Amino acid sequence: MLPHVCHLYWARLLGWVRWVLPALWLVIAGGGLPAAAQSGVVLPGDEAMPDPTRIALDDMRVDIRVDQQFARVRIVQIYANRTNQPLEGKYIFRLPTSGAIADFAVWDGDVRIPGVMLELPRAQEVYAELKRQAIDPGLVTQEDEAGGATAFTVRLVPIPAYGTKRVELEYVEAVPVAGLRSFFSLPFKPSQYGQQAVGSLSIRVDITSGFPLVGFRQRDTAYPLQVTPMGINRVVAEYQGAGVALTQDLAFDYGLDVSRTSASLIAYRSPEPLLAYDLRDPNRTKPDEDGYFEVSALLNERGQPVSDFGRTPAPPRSVVLMLDTSLSMNFEKLDRAYEACSLFLKSLRPEDRFNLVLFNDDVQAFSETPQTGTAENTMRALDFIRRSYLSGGTDFARALQRGLALAKALPGDERTLVLITDGNPTLTTTRGNRLIRDFAEANAKGGAPVRVFAFGVGADANREFLSELARVSRGVSEFGRETDDLTFRLDAFFAKVGQRPVEGLKLRLSDPDNAYAVYPAEEATGYDGSRVSFIGRYRRPVAQVECTVSGTQSGRSVTATATGALPERDATHSHLPRLWAQERISALLRRMALDGEDEVLIAEVIALSKKYNIVTPYTAFLAAPRALLRPRVIKPGDPVLRVRTDASIRSVVAVFPFGLTKPLTYLASEDVWETRFLAPKTMQDGRYRCRLILTDARGQVFQEEKGFTIDSRPPQLQVTTQPATARAGEDIEVLVAADADTRRIAVRLAGGLPVPVRWDARRKTNVGVLRLPPGLPAGRYVLLVTAEDFAHNVASREVPLDVLGN
Repeated sequence: MLPHVCHLYWARLLGWVRWVLPALWLVIAGGGLPAAAQSGVVLPGDEAMPDPTRIALDDMRVDIRVDQQFARVRIVQIYANRTNQPLEGKYIFRLPTSGAIADFAVWDGDVRIPGVMLELPRAQEVYAELKRQAIDPGLVTQEDEAGGATAFTVRLVPIPAYGTKRVELEYVEAVPVAGLRSFFSLPFKPSQYGQQAVGSLSIRVDITSGFPLVGFRQRDTAYPLQVTPMGINRVVAEYQGAGVALTQDLAFDYGLDVSRTSASLIAYRSPEPLLAYDLRDPNRTKPDEDGYFEVSALLNERGQPVSDFGRTPAPPRSVVLMLDTSLSMNFEKLDRAYEACSLFLKSLRPEDRFNLVLFNDDVQAFSETPQTGTAENTMRALDFIRRSYLSGGTDFARALQRGLALAKALPGDERTLVLITDGNPTLTTTRGNRLIRDFAEANAKGGAPVRVFAFGVGADANREFLSELARVSRGVSEFGRETDDLTFRLDAFFAKVGQRPVEGLKLRLSDPDNAYAVYPAEEATGYDGSRVSFIGRYRRPVAQVECTVSGTQSGRSVTATATGALPERDATHSHLPRLWAQERISALLRRMALDGEDEVLIAEVIALSKKYNIVTPYTAFLAAPRALLRPRVIKPGDPVLRVRTDASIRSVVAVFPFGLTKPLTYLASEDVWETRFLAPKTMQDGRYRCRLILTDARGQVFQEEKGFTIDSRPPQLQVTTQPATARAGEDIEVLVAADADTRRIAVRLAGGLPVPVRWDARRKTNVGVLRLPPGLPAGRYVLLVTAEDFAHNVASREVPLDVLGN
C-alpha cells in the first residue's frame, strides 16, 4: 500500500523530484504530466518526437498586433513532407497561460478548412466519433485532456508525398500593465520535443496605444527585431530570417508614459458583413448595429516617470504567505511555487510583518505571532519550507480559516493573504462557491477585511475559484504555467502587495442613457502603475462624449477624464466586440454560479461563444473538416434534416439511402436549410450516408456526402446521490452516468422545478446540485431524473431519497 505522505525534504526535492516522484504520481493519478509543446510542432504518425527528415517546418509567419493592451497573435506554419509516401502528422500547439484560441484552420490543397465552435455535448459526441474513425480532431474546452485550457492538438491527414500542409492558428490575450510597463512573450523555446528549426521565419509586431509608448525592449536575442517608431502612440518591429533555430521565446516589453493618472477612449462601430440570409434577402435589415467602446485608466498617482516607477519605498507590509504543499503541487509546479515564495520572502524588509502557512490535508504555521521581515527570519521561513513535505489532498476550508486568523493578527489596516497554489480543493468542502462565501463572511468580521492575492500555478489551476476569491476580497489574481518564465508576472504581482489601492473605480459618461451593458458592472480596484478598463455598448453615434473614471485612494479622490467620439462607423479597433463578449460571458457565468443555471442565460452564453469563438463551460472549439461535423443523429420517424451551407448556395436536395429524394427549404432566421422526412421504422440503428446536391448562384452543381445515425435507444442512466440521506434545506449532489450521446439531463424532486445536471470534467461524470426545500417533512421521497439524447430519445429514472427530521 502506498504511504499517504511523501517524506521528501524540499532542499533535496527541488534537485531530484523528477526521478523520485514519478512512480508515486503514476500510481496515485494514473498518468503523467501534461505535455508542454512550443508554438507549433508536428509529430510524424504516432511517434513521440518530431523528425525533420520526415516532416520539416518550412515556413512560419507570425503577426502580433497589440491594440490598447489586447493582443491578437496569428501564426501561419507550412510543414513539408520530405518522404515519397503520404504521412500523417500530429500538430501540437501550447497556448500562453493567459491566451484563448480565436481561430484555427488547416488547408487541404486550395481549400481552407476552419474550426468551429459547438455546444459542448455536441462537440464531445463528434470528437469521440471522429476518434473512433482514427481521425484526431483538435478539441479545446475549458478543461481539456491536458488538465487545462491551453493544450491544442490536431491530426493532419494526409501530408502528401513531397507535399506540404498549411496550418493557421490565431489566439488572443490581454497584455497586463504593471509599474507602467507591459510584457509580452510567445513560446518558441524547446520543451519536451527538443529544439525546432524553421526554413524561413518572419515576425511582425505592431503595437498601438492610447497612451505614449516608450522604451521598447526585446528580451530575447534569437530573433533581433528591427524597430520602426511610428509616432508616440505606435511601434512597429519586424524580423526576417532563414534557417532559424527556435532556441528562445520571443519576448519584449515597453513602457506607457504618463505623468499622472490618465484616461483613454476608443470605440468600434461597423455593421458586420452581410451574412448568408442578407445575401438571399436584400430587404432584410441587420438586427444589431450598436457600437462598442472601451475607456481605460492608467493609474499614476505618484506622478513618476516610467524609468523611476516603483523606486519610491513602499509602506510597511503585513502579509501571511500561504503555500499549497499537497501532492498535486509536484514536478515543475513545485519549482515555480518555491521560486515565488523565495522571491517574496527575500523581498521583505525589517519594517514588514509576516507569517507563513503550509497547507495540504493539514495546516502548519511558521509562527503563532507576526514576525519581522529581517534576513534571519526570512531564512528561517525558507528553511521551514525546505523541511516540509508533500502530503495528501488540499483542505482549503481549514487553510483559509487559519490563514485569515493569522492575517487578522497582523498590525495595520492593509493586510494581505498571499496564496501560492493550484487552487484545487479536494478535502472537507470542495465546492468553490461555498468556500468563497464562508471566507467572505469571516473576513467581514473583526476589523478591516484582508485582501487575497492569489497566484495560481499550473495549467490545471482553478482560475474561476482563485479569481473569485481575490475579487470578493478586492485583491489580485494571477496565473502561470509550470513551464513559463514567471519573472515579470511575479515581480508585478508582489509589487502590489501592501500598496494602497485605488478603490471604488467607476465610469461616468456625459451621455449616460446612450451606454448599456458596461463591464465590470461593479466598482473596480486598481494599483498605481496598472491599467483599469471599462467596456460597453452604445446605441447611437455621438460627435463628442466625456468619459470620467473616478475612485479613491486612502480617502483621497482619484479622477481621470477622456473625451472623444462614439462614431457612426469606425472599424479600427476590431477587437472590441470580442472583448465585450468575453466580459458579458464572464458576468453571465458569475451570475449563474451565484443564482443557479438559467436556460435563457445559457442560450446567450452559447450564442456569444459561437459568434466570437470563445470557449465556455457550455461550448468547445473543434478543429476538423466541416463535412465531418454535420452528421445528424435521428430516430426512426424523426422528420427533420438540417444543413448549414456557404452563402452562395441557392438550393439543396437530399438523396437518402432508402430511395427518398427531398428538396431542402432555407430558413433565413436560422441561416440553415431544412427538410422534413420520415426515416422508415424498419431501419436498424447505425450510421448511414446521404448525398446532398447543392447549386450555387451561378448554376454550378456540387455534391457532398453527409452522415447520419439512426438511434432508437434511449440513454442508459446510473444515478447516485451524495449524501444518500439529507435534511430539509440542505444541498444534495446528484451524480448521473449517462451514454456519451446524451445532450440534456435534469433532476427534480416530485412537484418541484427541474435542476440541470451538467458534465463535470474533473469528476468525469454529470453533476447537479439540488436544494431540498426548507421545512420539508421527514420521509422517503422520489427524485425524477430525465435525459434526452441527440436523437430526442428520452429516458427517466426514479431514485429514492430519505429526508431526515430536524
